[in-house]
Amino acid sequence: MFRKTIMAVSLALAASLTATLFGGTPASADSQVSKADLEYVRKALAKYEVPVETQKALLKAFAEGERWDSQSGAAPVATRVDHVGGAERTIYRYEDGSISVGTIEIPSTTTGEVSPMGISGCQSVPATGARAWQNCRIAWDALTWSVNFTAAYRYYLGPVYGCYIDSISGLAHGGVGSFSNAKLEYITRNANGYTGQCIAQGTYWRSGGGVFSETVGVRLNLTAEHGGGWTSKVGS
Repeated sequence: MFRKTIMAVSLALAASLTATLFGGTPASADSQVSKADLEYVRKALAKYEVPVETQKALLKAFAEGERWDSQSGAAPVATRVDHVGGAERTIYRYEDGSISVGTIEIPSTTTGEVSPMGISGCQSVPATGARAWQNCRIAWDALTWSVNFTAAYRYYLGPVYGCYIDSISGLAHGGVGSFSNAKLEYITRNANGYTGQCIAQGTYWRSGGGVFSETVGVRLNLTAEHGGGWTSKVGS
């Protein structure tokens, strides 16, 4: 279940972190995963109602430098989509109990209200022959890290179909580790046709004490066929 190891950590480190997890002596000052890191991840697991026993197993694996299924490229065993306050959230659950969450704000009308993700004015706006959104947040939460940015984009309804990403901005991150090399870019800004796909993404290089080093991020995908945008993870 936890077979995919990022990098082996010492037995002393694993023992120290296990003690931290289950009420023993806190990890030492030179530990590669801190008590604060463990608490951050624990809160993220609790936020999405991961069962307590599963939380313990996932935290232990995290402390020992092992990849969760959600971060290893494994396929999810269950997917749920819900809508909360103008945001479409897709929750992916994996065999080991880990999860990842993609969120995209898609308000149904022009409101100008503060969105649930804290961005004032995530709106659908008038556009001739198209459906268009502006100032809406695109996000991916892997629980040990998260990345998000703001986008304005549209897709054309016909007789000429296609899509266009007007702008991207506000790249931000959270989570465990050191984040560097921030990059916010258009992969395909404009595409024609019913299935033509527009893509933009925000990424960081994330590293931590020799235990992990990887590119992480979130991608906005958009087609007329889909009827709007959706998110996907960038990275392993």
